[in-house]
Amino acid sequence: MGYVLRSLFAMLPVLSMVAPAAANEANILANTRWELESLIEGRTMWEPSGRTEVTLEFQADGTATGRAPCNYYFASYTVEGDTLSMSSAGSTRMFCEGVMEQEGRYLRALAQANTFQLVGDELRIEYGNGQGTLIFEKDD
Repeated sequence: MGYVLRSLFAMLPVLSMVAPAAANEANILANTRWELESLIEGRTMWEPSGRTEVTLEFQADGTATGRAPCNYYFASYTVEGDTLSMSSAGSTRMFCEGVMEQEGRYLRALAQANTFQLVGDELRIEYGNGQGTLIFEKDD
């Protein structure tokens, strides 16, 4: 019995190194950066104004950061298969005339993320149980 317990304890460091690697392999969004091309809700499509890039970057530690039309933001996220869940975003508190409504719409869409699809250099995030789609292009 003592031999079995010693063997199990000896394996713990090895298992702790393998678990994070396996989790990272399952998270195909980790360490990627994206630029928003459009937000589609029903028959309405919004494209960023070009004044500021709207970005989304997924970190391997489960945090997402980026630039909304005005403010910088951060959130946590999880990926399981093609399911994406994001927390409500925290952000800086600048006011930019003319884009605050778009910023609110974008941040609410991220918080309602349901699924995602990768096609080449494009990331599509479905949100609000089919209410809309965020379309991103890979940002190298």
